[in-house]
Amino acid sequence: MNYSDLKHEASRIKRDFSIIDYFQGLVSAGALKYEGMQGKEHFFGFLSQRTGSIAVDHRTNVWYDHAAGRGGDVLEAVQVFENKTFAQSVEQLSDLPTERTGVPKNKPKAAPKIKIESVKKVSHPALVNYIRTRGLEPDEISNFAKEVHWENKGKKYFAVGFPNESGGWVLRSSIFKGNILGGGISIQILGTPDRIKIFEGWFDFLSHLKLSRATDFKAIILNSTANLKLSLILDVLAEYEVVDLYLDNDATGEKYTRFFMKAAQLYHYCRNNAISTDWDLKMLKGSRDKFEKLISTLEINPRDVEVIWRFQTEVTDQRCRYMGFEDLNELLKSHVVTGNQIRQ
Repeated sequence: MNYSDLKHEASRIKRDFSIIDYFQGLVSAGALKYEGMQGKEHFFGFLSQRTGSIAVDHRTNVWYDHAAGRGGDVLEAVQVFENKTFAQSVEQLSDLPTERTGVPKNKPKAAPKIKIESVKKVSHPALVNYIRTRGLEPDEISNFAKEVHWENKGKKYFAVGFPNESGGWVLRSSIFKGNILGGGISIQILGTPDRIKIFEGWFDFLSHLKLSRATDFKAIILNSTANLKLSLILDVLAEYEVVDLYLDNDATGEKYTRFFMKAAQLYHYCRNNAISTDWDLKMLKGSRDKFEKLISTLEINPRDVEVIWRFQTEVTDQRCRYMGFEDLNELLKSHVVTGNQIRQ
């Protein structure tokens, strides 16, 4: 299969192949176990995991492993779970049925519904200690965090819980990381906002508050970089011009920071030149370079492309503030360990 055919076949597979069917196949092969549904997502896990961390959304046909911090489409799943190359993944799935419906075929039996037993102030010694290992004190996060106890499949669990916009909980402890009753972003509004600040996780947001004592901003906590979709970026840009990005100092953080900043450049270029910013995002599905596709669709003169990528916006990359650390929380923990004074 030449490169052109490979690319065409890959687009077809991503569009049509049922990702639920693929993960069911891994369960049948004994590689994974099925944990049931939480909210609108199916959860799978490795046999060694007490709680499955791999969320699969049949509506968008993508997966995300919350424990490993990675995810993608069905081809990326084959590469990760079967150690295949991209070309091998395409060839493997090319010979399999790709019919996809709105409701997955042979839908696994859903696990018993998760039951929230209590939501209260954080007081359990194990959770208090966990919060302190993150460089924070329980009273410093009491306006945002709760101690959540829940039951699933007859077993009882508890963790530090943070609310998200889907009505679910983002849960963290020394032994658990995941969501229940729905995933997605979290939003917090402090004072009278004049900007939006975007953080990868809750502890980055809380670390920023402690380190900076900042007020008057709207915080978007992604809870997973997989939630930083172009639709969210456009909503942010339409609401505020000033946006500060506090993503991780790693390859994923670099990727999503650059993606956001390029989206901002194209968005503001269009707005300043009376070009529609109501972009057809469905048309971009399967595009290797979404911005190249958008520029072509918007009929922007190719000679203006260089102008777009030089366009100045008020979207800033704040990672320089914690250079040498993976994220803001690692920076905060270094202050706590060394006893350095936290300056405003």
